[in-house]
Amino acid sequence: MDFSTSRRRILTGSAIAALGSTLSPRLLYANDAISIGSLTPNTGGGAPYGGNMAAAIRRTVDQINASGGVLNRQIKLTQEDGETNPETATRAADKLINVNQVIAILGTWASSVTLGIMPKCQSANIIQMCTSSSDDIPIRDTKGLCFNFQILNPVWGRALGKMAIDRGFKQFKLMALNNDFTRSILTGFEEAIGPGRLLEKPFYYNANQASYKAEVSRLLEGNPDAVFIPAYVTDFTSVYKDIYRAGYKGQVITVTFAASEPFKKAVGAAADGILHGFPIPPLDSPAYKQYLQEAGLQDNGQIQHPYGTACRDQISVLALAIEKAGTTEAEAVKRAIYDVSTGPGKKVVYNVLDGLKALRAGEKINYSGAGSAVEFDQNRQLIGRDIQLYQIRNGRDEIIATLKVR
Repeated sequence: MDFSTSRRRILTGSAIAALGSTLSPRLLYANDAISIGSLTPNTGGGAPYGGNMAAAIRRTVDQINASGGVLNRQIKLTQEDGETNPETATRAADKLINVNQVIAILGTWASSVTLGIMPKCQSANIIQMCTSSSDDIPIRDTKGLCFNFQILNPVWGRALGKMAIDRGFKQFKLMALNNDFTRSILTGFEEAIGPGRLLEKPFYYNANQASYKAEVSRLLEGNPDAVFIPAYVTDFTSVYKDIYRAGYKGQVITVTFAASEPFKKAVGAAADGILHGFPIPPLDSPAYKQYLQEAGLQDNGQIQHPYGTACRDQISVLALAIEKAGTTEAEAVKRAIYDVSTGPGKKVVYNVLDGLKALRAGEKINYSGAGSAVEFDQNRQLIGRDIQLYQIRNGRDEIIATLKVR
């Protein structure tokens, strides 16, 4: 239920008290601010991206509010640090839902965080928007409330596996951090290379170990051409140090955020030669260039900014969907998300204010963002994103190949 401006009733203090037991405070007044939360990974494994993600959401909310808001209401944004930790994030989500009375939570990054807060969001009918990639996300989203601005892990893993085969590697060993993200991306990689190239069945390790020597010894046994280790930066740094000390001369392959700047600083010249891959935004698009300018970032020919751009798209799509729906009620908003992003209509590229203006004029729109074209399948998963493969050389990430994923 949501009172629109045209249907709003003036409630006396006694009437409000009578309704208080049945109506959430967020639904009492249509001219109240629209409360939205973000739960970005400002610390922990996602820290290299969390700051830009949170800033992108904040900038866009400020732009919308400065132009009159949505449904003639301001957006009240509450931002929390999920710490790339599902337990911390679940407590923060509980606060956002029950104290801040948000209608949506944006910006979750780690799949474990997105899945960890999902039961609370499902119970409270809260829209989720994430850049997570576990294939469990659409399965556990039984209410159709979670929209994913990232491709799923198996697709990402298959793309990296295909690029590894294209580079001529014939024998592999696979090891991964034991969590949902790494297990499912490793599965995709395994599918792409096929069982005939595996020297051993893939295996997993736990984080925060004092040493990974036993796991690394097992990984390198048989001297495979290449090893694939999807991980986060902290555990990958420790694992790779043991690989380097063991004198392994084959190819190490991982995901890009495992080989990010903190890793390079920790291992120095020992990082040279590592291959890593990442989903990327449309680098040649005007929208991506506009995002870089807006965020004060530069395209340095190395790792791009898929997560900040995706968060900018998340808040833009949500605002447009609320305007389209004419309400903040979750069922109407989730239908309107498809209308403004995947349905037919006037093309709106990046500029959410242009989209809001068109909707108020009664036009249908199709929003395309800085992170992607923002098209969703029936399971609310992003359709298509390119994967880029890099090799570390002299401490820099050089582009080796780009694979179109559709």
